[in-house]
Amino acid sequence: MIYCSLVKNDKDGFMLKKILTVIYIVVLLMFVYFFQIFVIDTRTLFGVKPNLILISTIVVSLWYGIYTGTFYGFAIGLVTDMMFGNTFGMFTITYTLTGMLIGALNYNYRKENKMSLVYVTLIATTCFEILQYIQYTIITTRYNSILYLTKQIFISSILNIIIVYIIYGLVSKIVEYFDSNLRKNSNGF
Repeated sequence: MIYCSLVKNDKDGFMLKKILTVIYIVVLLMFVYFFQIFVIDTRTLFGVKPNLILISTIVVSLWYGIYTGTFYGFAIGLVTDMMFGNTFGMFTITYTLTGMLIGALNYNYRKENKMSLVYVTLIATTCFEILQYIQYTIITTRYNSILYLTKQIFISSILNIIIVYIIYGLVSKIVEYFDSNLRKNSNGF
């Protein structure tokens, strides 16, 4: 098998783990865009759509750290700007900063503590919505109500917290499965 030979040629399995990380991220990126475009964009709850792109940025940043989270935020923001953005760079800046902030929290984040996931999602959603609000206000020179922003943050946070539990659980199961297989194959079992 190719998988086994790769592990045996690479003593620590470090290179294979990096390759698998890139594959996880690319598959997640494609899934998120497919689901966001074809399922989520057609539905709203109290005038708010869940932001799977933000949720995927949170999950990648928490799981892989600041550098991968920042790169993922930049890449997904760039693609989002090309597909949905009226002003180029708005989503790129926002997702990159969110990935960087959440990635920086990775060192203090406990993966087994579910309340930490709630707090991190709340922080990320709030930062994302405030950054979007500021950018929109600067670009359009129109002022929107702070009550609208507060409503947007509140409802988006609730939706994102519910969805991030599901996605984070799936990603952690997938990563643990492949990591355990990687360890088994590198030990020769």
